[in-house]
Amino acid sequence: MIDSPKMPTGELQFDLSPDDQALFLAEVDELIQRVEESLVDLERAPDDKALLNEIFRAAHTIKGSSATIGHTRMAALTHAMETRLDDLRKGTASVTPQLIEALLKALDVLKLLRDEVETRVPASVDVDAAAAAVERRSTKRADAAARARSSKRSVKVAKPSNPDATHRFTIGLEDGPWVAVRALQALLALGDHGTVLFSEPSQAEIEREDAQLGKSLLVLVKSDASEQTLRDALKAVPELGAIVGETLGDADSAASDEAIPTEAALPEPVLHDAVNTPTAAGAATQRPNAAAKTIRIDVARLDALLNLVGELVIDRTRLVQLGSALADQYGDDRTLSDLQQTSLHIGRITDELQEQVMKSRMLPVESVFNRLPRVVRDVAAKQGKQIDFIMEGKDTELDRSVIEEIGDPLLHLIRNGVDHGIETPDKRLAAGKPASGTLRLTARHADSFILISLEDDGDGVNIEAVKRKAVEKGVITQEQADRMSDDEAVQLIFAPGLSTAQALSDVSGRGVGMDVVRANVEKINGSVDVQTRRGQGTTFTIRLPLTLAIVQALLVRVAGGTYALPIHAVTETLRVEPHQIHRVNHREAIQLRETVLPLVSVRHIFGVGPDEAAAETGDGSRLVVAVHTTNSRQVGLIVDGLVGEQEIVIKPLGALVGDVAGVSGAAILGDGSVALIVDVAALIGQAIRDNTTVAPLLVDLQERHAA
Repeated sequence: MIDSPKMPTGELQFDLSPDDQALFLAEVDELIQRVEESLVDLERAPDDKALLNEIFRAAHTIKGSSATIGHTRMAALTHAMETRLDDLRKGTASVTPQLIEALLKALDVLKLLRDEVETRVPASVDVDAAAAAVERRSTKRADAAARARSSKRSVKVAKPSNPDATHRFTIGLEDGPWVAVRALQALLALGDHGTVLFSEPSQAEIEREDAQLGKSLLVLVKSDASEQTLRDALKAVPELGAIVGETLGDADSAASDEAIPTEAALPEPVLHDAVNTPTAAGAATQRPNAAAKTIRIDVARLDALLNLVGELVIDRTRLVQLGSALADQYGDDRTLSDLQQTSLHIGRITDELQEQVMKSRMLPVESVFNRLPRVVRDVAAKQGKQIDFIMEGKDTELDRSVIEEIGDPLLHLIRNGVDHGIETPDKRLAAGKPASGTLRLTARHADSFILISLEDDGDGVNIEAVKRKAVEKGVITQEQADRMSDDEAVQLIFAPGLSTAQALSDVSGRGVGMDVVRANVEKINGSVDVQTRRGQGTTFTIRLPLTLAIVQALLVRVAGGTYALPIHAVTETLRVEPHQIHRVNHREAIQLRETVLPLVSVRHIFGVGPDEAAAETGDGSRLVVAVHTTNSRQVGLIVDGLVGEQEIVIKPLGALVGDVAGVSGAAILGDGSVALIVDVAALIGQAIRDNTTVAPLLVDLQERHAA
């Protein structure tokens, strides 16, 4: 048993290089996340042995890795967790909500201990208390508990009761800082499917790091599983070399039943020749396992590669423009034709390179989704609610930069759905609903976007309560509230400081959260929509771009400058005659088919010239670009003219310029000029705040047209 050390003081020291540290942190982060997800699943499926084995192996790997670098507190806590998990595997303990809660809290402590490796600053946590909580929550029999505390877990070494086949495996070990950990994982993987009769080196030697592991590990295992099943179990262990296995004959099996083989009776633990050994051919074909097909790469390198591809995209556009200009000047010149063909070829290669780089940055949204079941579990427990949390479309892929930004919005929406959306069991039963509510999180592709929906079957949003609270907070006037439709009023839940919670809690009630959702989503050129039906539930839909790096944009002219509107925000462009424009409450609007379209002048918003300069185009008409607002309403942006559609590379404005309201970045065009990228949602929001709200304007216009 590993003794739990006391709280360290001063700067921490660990036995690992900077490169090893990055590897350690990446692996531990992945394992901790996997354990957290699996523990929540295990609570719902306590009889799932495969899930339990996966949790145990992950915990054992964390223990081995942390012990290898000298992180004794981390190793001590994971050892306590591993012991309890082993009790579950042996059937001497049962899965209970209390035990899962203790293991999850221990996992939270592990996260803080993991941070010690990165910061070298001791975390103020009580490892002994966390380990003791796991001990107390165990429900195993007293005699089994005594045996567990007095003995150290090891791979089973005993005379097998099932006289099935004995298998011999020679497992290649790749050089690296985790070679001992991988060897232990290999033994555990085989032990899950049978009885390990012998290993060279032994498990005890590997754990004490007394053995010279060399290049291979020899294992004899007694199992009723097939050789292929055992081989597949070994292939699941990362960073193993060639796996050579064979099933021993009857004489070998009989001998192994009588006694555990000695070193002298065994062949030398060396890798077999792939040419002369029949089983080696199969091993050679299986050598490129999952670990060999993938590598870990620093995200900074991917970002740098994407920046270089972005520069290629800019130059590709420039080459096309230069080719067109030369063709107009010199006509059908042979050299020019060859140049244009080469330019087109470079363009195609650039497109393919861009596509591959973008794919390399894509991650399944599962990496965000899988952190949410525990949030639902914890918040529901505090609220005394029963919730079935369903996730769909977890394999839907998003760019890494987008993945990083949606975590907080989804967290707020989940907490809001549990707290405000789903009712308590008694209220649901009184309303004729099942006691357990349903929260459904879905992700799917829609053209060049991702749609993430969160749907609950709760009580829905109380529109009148939202209006009343908005009037109390001064967000709108009573007159505006009376004129608002339900669809318009429900958007008020995103107003800062607005909450309809009856009491403050650590979950909600302070009016922060929903405004953060909208702000964070709009920051990455996304949008949030909400639909609700009283007594039936609410659905939030987040619309996100696939990537934030390279986008299609509509280039427009405003006061002699070029601006870029993300193409996803543009629904249509149209010219409007002056007599079609109406002025209501000092705001301009037009009738567009069956709807009213408020107008916003880009010149006025950016303060780049008088609006009159934008009012007239060459033919005496006005040009309006219609764009979606974030609450599914349309607003028309008045610009001077259209330049065309183009793929642009988004560049940050930099510290020298700083944040500019209504501008999300800049792009270098093919001719070397710079175009500012318009943050449409922020721009329209600012225009509405500067003037009256859109809702009364729409009502007034609709009344005029009806008259």
